[in-house]
Amino acid sequence: MRLSVLSKNSRGFTIIETLVSLTIISVLVGLTAVGASQLTKRLLVSPSDAYLESILITASRRARDGVGGSDWGVFLPYDETTRVLSSITVFKGSSYALRDSAFDHVFPFSDKIDFVSVDFSGEDISTGNDHEIVFQRYSGETTMFGSVEIEVVGVGRIVMVTNQGIITREL
Repeated sequence: MRLSVLSKNSRGFTIIETLVSLTIISVLVGLTAVGASQLTKRLLVSPSDAYLESILITASRRARDGVGGSDWGVFLPYDETTRVLSSITVFKGSSYALRDSAFDHVFPFSDKIDFVSVDFSGEDISTGNDHEIVFQRYSGETTMFGSVEIEVVGVGRIVMVTNQGIITREL
C-alpha cells in the first residue's frame, strides 16, 4: 500500500519542463559566446593601435626634445599588396633615405594586423607611398600629417597625426 502512495506523490520533470530548461541554458551559453567573442576582438585590437600610437609618440618626443640635434621620424615598411609589415623603424634624420642608421630603433609589429590605409601626405594628395612621417626638431610639427587605419580580426581603428605633431587614436 505504501508503495502505491509513494509513486502517486513523487513526480519527475515533464518533457516540456526539460525542453524549457535546455532552451534557457542554450540562450545563456549563446549570449556568453557572443560576448566573449567581442571581448577577444577588443583585447586584440586595443594593444595594436596603442602600440602604433606609442611608436609615433616616441619619434615626436625625440624631435621635440631635440635628441641628437635632429628631426625624428617613423618608417612603416608595409607591403603595398598584402598591407602587412613585420616592424616599424623610428629613425633620426630628415627622411628615411637620409637617416643616420646608427640611431635606428626597430619595433617588431604583428603580421596579423592589416594596414587598411596609410596617408601621411599632409595637405597634398596621397600618392599611395606614404611610408614615413618626420617630426621637426624642437617643435615636433610635421608636414606629413594624416592617419593610419589598421584592422585586426575585422575591427578597424584609426591613429591620427595632426600638423602640430599631436598623435591620437579613434576608439
